[in-house]
Formats: sequence, structure tokens, C-alpha cells
Amino acid sequence: MTFGEVVHYVTQPTDWPEPVRGIASLLSPYCPDRPSNEDLTSASSSTFSEPEPLVSNEAPAPGSYTAKDFQVLIHSTAAGLSALAELPHYGGERSTVPLWSQLLHALANTLSPDVLIIEDAPFIMPRAQNVASQPSNLIDGHATLLAAHAIFSTPRTHSDRSTTSSQYEDSEDMDESMYSADSDSCDGSIDSLDLPLQAHMLPGRGRRLSAVVPVLLVADSRNIVPLLCSALYQRHVWEIRQPVVGLCCSSTGTIVTAIFGWLDSDQSEEGRMATHLALAADVHLDPSMGVFDFTDTRSAISLAQFVLGLRTHFEDIKGAISIEAVDSLTPLHWRSDLPDFETQFLGQSNERVASWTHQIHVQTNPRDERERTVSSLYGRRSRPSSLKNSSKRTSASPQPPSEGRTSTSSRAPSPYPNSQFAALSDTGLKDSVSISNWLFERHAFTVGRIPLHSEEQANKTGINAMVKIYDEMTAFTWSDDMKTILSNAEVDSLVSTMRSELCDRNGDPNCQSSTIDAPSSEDVKFISCRISALLHAVKGARRCDDVAKLHGANEADRRHEWDALLLNFFQPVLGQRDVLLERELNFARNLVADDSSFATRAVKIAVEYQNLCYEQSQCVPLTAETSGCWKQAVAARDQGNQFSDDIMCRALKSNFPEVIAYHSSKDPVTGKCDAILVIPCSGVTTAILRRISNIDEQEKLLRSFVLVQGPKPEKLDASTGETSYQVAKTVGHSRRTTSGKSLQVPSSSRVSESIKLDRAQLHNPFLYHPDGNRATHIKETLPSQDTSRDAPSTQDLLLPVLLAEYKKRDESAISTAMNQMKTYLVSAVTFISEFGITEQPVFGLVVNGALGAITMAWKKNDVCRIYVMERNVRHYDIRDPLQALQFVSILPRLARHGLGLRRLLERQVAAIDVDQPQSKPWSKLAQWQEDERLATAKRTESEKAVAEDHI
Repeated sequence: MTFGEVVHYVTQPTDWPEPVRGIASLLSPYCPDRPSNEDLTSASSSTFSEPEPLVSNEAPAPGSYTAKDFQVLIHSTAAGLSALAELPHYGGERSTVPLWSQLLHALANTLSPDVLIIEDAPFIMPRAQNVASQPSNLIDGHATLLAAHAIFSTPRTHSDRSTTSSQYEDSEDMDESMYSADSDSCDGSIDSLDLPLQAHMLPGRGRRLSAVVPVLLVADSRNIVPLLCSALYQRHVWEIRQPVVGLCCSSTGTIVTAIFGWLDSDQSEEGRMATHLALAADVHLDPSMGVFDFTDTRSAISLAQFVLGLRTHFEDIKGAISIEAVDSLTPLHWRSDLPDFETQFLGQSNERVASWTHQIHVQTNPRDERERTVSSLYGRRSRPSSLKNSSKRTSASPQPPSEGRTSTSSRAPSPYPNSQFAALSDTGLKDSVSISNWLFERHAFTVGRIPLHSEEQANKTGINAMVKIYDEMTAFTWSDDMKTILSNAEVDSLVSTMRSELCDRNGDPNCQSSTIDAPSSEDVKFISCRISALLHAVKGARRCDDVAKLHGANEADRRHEWDALLLNFFQPVLGQRDVLLERELNFARNLVADDSSFATRAVKIAVEYQNLCYEQSQCVPLTAETSGCWKQAVAARDQGNQFSDDIMCRALKSNFPEVIAYHSSKDPVTGKCDAILVIPCSGVTTAILRRISNIDEQEKLLRSFVLVQGPKPEKLDASTGETSYQVAKTVGHSRRTTSGKSLQVPSSSRVSESIKLDRAQLHNPFLYHPDGNRATHIKETLPSQDTSRDAPSTQDLLLPVLLAEYKKRDESAISTAMNQMKTYLVSAVTFISEFGITEQPVFGLVVNGALGAITMAWKKNDVCRIYVMERNVRHYDIRDPLQALQFVSILPRLARHGLGLRRLLERQVAAIDVDQPQSKPWSKLAQWQEDERLATAKRTESEKAVAEDHI
């Protein structure tokens, strides 16, 4: 019991402890006449069975939402999670959070008109019971979702809100500030909230303009106990007596356990207050005991009604909040990130006085006073605003060691982590490490979505054919037939207004004529069955804007909506959702490092790319409609010229081998991709491994050969062995926990002075929309459907179809995301080319907040070149239901494209030979292992020579 909590395990619905009996009465039992999961598939709202009436004083207000208003989302969540449970893990359990958090988010939105919902939120950990043994890194925990009330220094008037609102409306592209749930980036016109840090449980920096009091707290078993304890201590500081309500759910599970908490009214002799937690003693599914399962529709209905029943509880907490009450209380030192001077200095008065004097000194500036105290003592978060802005800039690119200067270490330079590598300033093809050098050394080049006039260039690069494929893949049409189908589709009442917004766009200039053919009827039907999930994602994306305006944003606030869209609309085979989240990818090896003759061809290759960029710039007419595309093409032309100059300068210095070797030593080996859409190919990996008898060699081959890796062990949750804060079972039917297991509840370099490259044009796909934000109207050619269902296994080969990289709305992060995407696409295209699949595209999704751009890459085999199409590409804003519809219409086409890749692979399985002695393995990991073996051999030889000299 790390935090001194007292756990009460309850065996009967009537046995809840008195302090939480009222709130626990909101838990309702199963209703026998509710439909099963199968029955609900075709059920209409008239047949939807409501849960039993709540036996509670906190009955929902008249006219408020009930579980009936969420029936479509409840069913789709249950169906989606059930489908995920049937799929293989492919190296690690699949995250279920994007699906069930969307449901909880929608339910929590009804608790209050001003409810604040934060996802993936850090929180301040409480002090451990033994303060002396408090781990130095035990500061921040991690909550999956918080539904909270925000308190400001003064009540915000209508004019305050309109001012803040107009501030963002006038600047639609304003970045979302760095995540800080307890601080605001507004100017000094709003008074600071003068409260002790003990009144805040979410981390913040700078002036405190608001405080957040969570009402519904959701976390996994590793974080739920400290989260509830921190919430209880914070409520004591605010003099809030209502119990805490928590939901514990694994990030890879579907079982939810309700946990209620309260504090003892009296402090102990040490000044601490005992926290009490109550939860069901039995792990068996029983909504009346607060144990729910998202995959069981009836259970999910009961959970929905329980969350909806918390509205009065939410209002009670709002009513109990008083800033004056905080000021009148004796501080309770509960935060793990603040020093307790009595304890820390063991009562030595002179040291306490010295500490107090230091505290007074750093508080001379009232702004940041408490955070400055913390930063000066602990070196934590807070830093000057001048440094805050500089953190968003790209890092300076490191230079290779100069001639005549050797490293004092015998170790080779360490590879960059991909996120750090992608943030380096792009200095082109100069000697320093950069994304441009990384691409060039893998024969990869960026291009625009611009068809070429030259037939020779078009055939040599394949650009024109790929532009056609891209346009067919991303085309969207709007018709009266589509409008009729979507208007008649079943949606939750919560999003019915948004459905009307989508369908009533006849006068919208972005809509196409009704004479244009709609996409295939199969796709329209497929989307219409899931339109409610799409609209909930749109609503969630809009809500994220409201949160970001007041409290900043983090990537998870945005990514869950994108993940939910991918999971719901990418189904290559019915029920098979092959979307893997947060997986490590093997990167492509540095080809130039293996080619001693490359220096003789480098200038020619750079000049060829220079000519290609010039050709594309000449293919864009300069008109008002094409000005954005023209600016990007001109910037690319200038970059091509600069690349050619850079390589010529390097050729004159004759230092190609040294520079390339240094680059190769710094190349990232793997990178974590936020989401990857794959097509499993059964038996291919088995066929490859069958040729190798040694088990160790098989594992080694798999690790260095396959593209998609399993998640690292430390990222796995409770069911796979994550370390946590254990709550021992002491009463009732024993639910034993193993020791160590979790709570068992289910600088930028300068370019040529003669020309300054406009890199913003090259690294930001969101600057211009190629269609002027209009729906495209290319009629789709629908290939034959592959309706066969595979029986996937852990040995399946995973073919990449689309890779995604998410960032919060931040212009400075776009280039980093684009650089990461280039490493993903080049590696994916290189991987499939190992099976003889070339001139077939792999797609990318680069997300910046609510905006998502579709990129693509392919390999032209006869010239051994990879091309990444990243300019003049289409992008979508999922806050707009029409654009969200345009985006999801791409996903069924991508699924068919993936099935086509699989058919190509299956025809070539017999010819695959990854163990050819004349070829080198494609991955950087294999290359790195080769370099390590070579370095080890050289060291051994050197040591042997030294030893012989001493004989």
C-alpha cells in the first residue's frame, strides 16, 4: 500500500461503505429484457430496452440524455472491441482506448455544459507513505481520461468568452500551446488564480489562471490508485466532501471496474489523512457491483446509464467549490513534487530559515512564485518564457568530425532516436546530419503531385501513373443518392444535428452537382452503417478545440479521434480491423554506405533530381487557383539547385567516405509509428523461416527483416506484466495478486547566401489545398472484392498500406512529422520491394491537430529510385463532417489496394529468398549489427597487435 490507502472489497450491492453508498446506488443491475449484442445489430430506437430505473437520490434531471441516446455508439463500440479481441496481437496486445474512450468522452460531455474533458493527462502523484523512500521520479502519473470542472479567478462573463473565442476565430491556424492543464496562455488581462500548489493536481507552468477539479477519473490499474488519492487530497484542500468516482480499465482491455474513494475526516499524527477505496470483491461481470464489459452491449448500457447518472454529482461538486475555503484551510502537504521542509531538514531550525529566506528571494516576482520555488529546488518544468518558445525550434544539425580531429573514444557514435533525428534542422546535402542526406543516401527523393509533360521523365519516374492512382484513391463525389442514404442511416440523437449539417449542404460551394456519380454503392453503404461513429469523431475533434483554447493540448487529445476513424473504416475483410497502434518499424539501411563507388555517381544523381524539380516547376501554370502549388514547386526547384551545389562542393573536398560513414553511424535504426494499416499475409513468414533450421537464427532474421515490430515490454499494460501500485486483498473472497503486479481490476545551419530556400513551402502540406477545399469528382473504378477471410497468426507477414504520424496543432511540429513520415514511407517501400513489389504505392497520413494530409511513396525499380509525394497533396479537417466523410471514403479503397498487394505477394512467395549471399538485408538494424561485428573484430585485432608488441 504505497500511498497508505485502505481498500474495502465489497461483496454485495448493499454492502458499500456508508460514505459512498449514495453514489454507488447509481450502479444498476442487468435488465433481463435488454437485447443481446446480436439482437441489437438490427434494433431500432423503438426496440431499445432501457436499464432499470435508478434507485438513487441523484436521479437524472428531466429531459436529460439516457443510454438510449447513445445506442448506436454503444453497439459500434461493443462490436469493434469484440472484433479486436479476435485478432492476433502481432507482437503486442492491441490498444482498445481509441474505441472505448470515444464512448466515455461522449457520455461525459453530457455531465455539464462546461465540463472539461482531458485525455492522456499527466497528474501529480501523491507522496508515498514513507516519504523518506519516495522515488525521485515518482512525480507524474498518467490518467486516460478526466471529466473535470475548471475554476477561474473570476467568473467569466459573456464578453470574456467572446473575446477569447474571437481570438481563435480570427487566427484559425493558431498553434495549440504546450500541454498545461492548470495554466493558460492568455495575456495579462485575466487575473491569476492565487492558490497554493496543493490546490492543483494537474501539472502546470507559469501563471495559474485556472484550476481543474476532476469529477470522473479514468486510468489503468497502474495509475488509478495514485490518481484517486491525489484527487481526494485536492478535494480536501478545496473542502469538497463528495466522494471520488474512478473507472479502472486497461489500455488493452475491455473490463471496467468502478472504484469509489473518500478521506478520513481526521489527520494522523504525521499530518496525513487516510484514503479509503471501495470496489467489488468479485471479478465476475456485474454492473450492480460496478464491474462492466465494453464488449457486452447490456453491460455497456448499464455503464452508460451510470456515467449519465453522475450529472447531479457533478453539479454538487461545482456548487461546493469555494476559493475562500482553500485560503482558510491549513495546507495539506500531499504533492510528491513539493518539499516538506519539516521532514526534509529534520527540524533543524537554521536550515529551515535558510530555506525560507531562499523562498522569499525567488518569490519577489509574484508571477510564477510557486512554480519558481519548485523549479529552483527540483530543476523541474518551469522555465523562462524566452526558453519556452525556443524549445519549439528545430535542433541544430551535428557536423561530422573534421579531418585531423579524431574521437578520444573507441566507441562509434550512437544512432539518433527517430524523433530527435526528425527534429534536426534540414541543411540540405551539406556534410551535417539531415533528413535530406538520409533520403539521398537511400536513393529517395521528394516530389509534388504534379504530372510531367515530358513523357521520358514520366516513364523514368512513374510520377504520372502515381498521380493518377493518388487521385483515384482520394477522389470524393457528392450526390443526392448519397445524401438520401446518409439521411436515412441510424445515428445517435446526440449527433443528429451534425448529420443534418452534413446533409443540408446543397448550397455549399464545396459540394458537387447531383449529376456526379457517387462512390461505389458498397462503400456508401459501408460508411452509412458507421456514420454515427464518424459524427462522434467530428464532435470530439471540435470539443478538443474548446479544451485547447483554455488549457492547451497534447497529441492524445487529437489522436483518439483519428484512431477511431481508422479502426472503424479500415476493414479489408469484414470484421478484420488491421490497424496497429504505436509500433516500432525497422528502417531502411544506408545504401550509399555499402557502395564505395557512389562518390563517382553522386553529382549525376543530384543533377538528375535538379532537372526533375525544374521540370515539375514548369508544369504548373501561374494562376490564382494554382499559386499555392506553384510556390511549392518553385521552392522545390530552388532546393534541387541547392542539392546539386552541395554535392559538387563535397566532391571537391573529396571527403565522401568520411561523411557517409558518419551519417550512417548516426542514422536511426527504428522508429515508433503512431498507427499503421496493414494487410496480413498468412504463411509467408513461415515459408521463409522454414529454410532456416536454427531457432536463434530464425528469431534474429525476423527481428531484422520484418518491417513492423512488437511494442517494447515496458509499454505493455497490466495484463502483460506492467509494474504498478498494488492493493492487497484483505477481506472477502480472495483475489490474489502477485507481488510486483498491478491492481488486479478487470540551431539551424546556413544555406547558400545567394538564395534562401523557403523550406516552409516544402515541409508543410497544409499550406494550400490542391482542390481549393472542394470535393473532387473522379469516378472510381472498383476492383473485385476479396471476401475471403484469413485465419491470421503471429507468423503473418504484415504488408504496410498506410502509416500515420500524429502531432498536436503546432506549426513548428509539422516539419518534424513530415520528416518522420519520410523515414516510415521509404522504409515501407524498401521492405515490400524485397518481395519484388515495386511501382506500387504505400500511403502516409500526417496529422497536425484536426488536419490530416495524405502522402504516398513508391519505388521505381528500373532506376532504383524511391519517390515521396508530399507537396500539393490533399488534406482534410475532421472538425468538418463533409471533410471527415471525404477522409473515411479513402479507407475502403486503401483496404482494396492492400488486398491487391497481397495478391502480388502471394504470386511471388516461391521466389523469395532472403538469405541470398549476394544481397544485403534491407534494414538498418541488420546494417548496424554488421557494423558492430566489424568494429568488434577490429578492436580485437588491435588489442592483439598491442599485446604482441609488448611481448
